[in-house]
Amino acid sequence: MSRSLVSLAPLVGLALLSACAPKVPPLHSPASTEAYCGSKEARNTGIASVVSSTDDRLLDETVTDDDVRRAVRSGDGVIAHWADQPLAAPRVASALGETDGYVHMQAAAIPPAIDGAQVRHIYLYVRDHGSERWIVMNAYDVQNVCVEGKPES
Repeated sequence: MSRSLVSLAPLVGLALLSACAPKVPPLHSPASTEAYCGSKEARNTGIASVVSSTDDRLLDETVTDDDVRRAVRSGDGVIAHWADQPLAAPRVASALGETDGYVHMQAAAIPPAIDGAQVRHIYLYVRDHGSERWIVMNAYDVQNVCVEGKPES
């Protein structure tokens, strides 16, 4: 085999692997948000980054709507709403009775991260075996989703 073909072999293999990779739906901008940011504004890019940083592990915690709202209101937090936003999380999806590998979110509640923390809990309002409820997952993006500036349009 010629030297140029040998050097292309890894690239061809990578192209073939990426062609076979599952298609992950993008996280769309929320239809609406409830921001508890004071004089700051919630950023859709921050919301998407935090939500997509989950570890695909359902935490064994039961929370109510009041619990979630209390956590989000404790500082710079936000609740983002969608009609149905798929989130690739095959293990959690399976635990919720989904067969397509996606958690189907109606909302994501992102409370402020504790200073110095490397992980935080986030709350997802999801379909669970035909009904809807809040679940708790870890997210590894601990950025503040509220920043100085004007609202995003």
